[in-house]
Amino acid sequence: MPFLLSPIEAGPSLPRILVINPNATITFTEGMQRSLSPSPDIALDFYNPSYPAAPYSIEGVYDSVTSAAGCLEELKPQLGRWSGFVVACFSNHPLTEALRELTSSPVTSILSAPLLLASNLGSRVGILTTSPRWVPLLTHDIHALHLSPLCAAGVVSSGLSVLDLEHLPRERVMQTLTKMAKDELEVSRQADVIVLGCGGMVGLDREIKAVCREGMVVIDPVVAGVEVCGSLVRMRLQTGKLGIYAQS
Repeated sequence: MPFLLSPIEAGPSLPRILVINPNATITFTEGMQRSLSPSPDIALDFYNPSYPAAPYSIEGVYDSVTSAAGCLEELKPQLGRWSGFVVACFSNHPLTEALRELTSSPVTSILSAPLLLASNLGSRVGILTTSPRWVPLLTHDIHALHLSPLCAAGVVSSGLSVLDLEHLPRERVMQTLTKMAKDELEVSRQADVIVLGCGGMVGLDREIKAVCREGMVVIDPVVAGVEVCGSLVRMRLQTGKLGIYAQS
């Protein structure tokens, strides 16, 4: 697997979590690796599938399905290596459910994890996502996961595509994201918690928080997904196998 990156340094006997970027853009995966702080008790590995097994960005349902298939083809023989998994696509990605069926190790999503954390921090949670295409997709996914009540300020598009986050000048990307966070979510929708709605926004939370009023909370979804998964691993909790995730 050429895109299984070297892990954050940790002792050989520690439990390991695999952070999966299900698209084929390795620079996004490298950004996740740079942004996540090492933990003394859990090691992190990072993976993304190769092209053409998966697309370079995920912009809809078809991309999600094909990327899940690409990941599973490469990862399935090795799933026993890890004590937990984080699916780092901000959606109800089909890989999440598939992994829960294939393994008893906990699998967290960077969509559900930050919303559940945000519900403890404020009453008007809003999501700042990428292209307008993702507004109806995320609204649907949040409803399907029964998380709509946790997202009172709704979903706002920045107008940027997923790959724009990587290819456009950083100054332009940050200008766009900070303006939408401030004007649309904080002012217009009165959000008190902003969840960044794309794995490609990893590491941008502090800069976005800096333009908002004091007291605004901004959550990095990749960090949230890893922290929730790490908590499940530490608690020695596994995926239940008596219902939907029973192995056939």
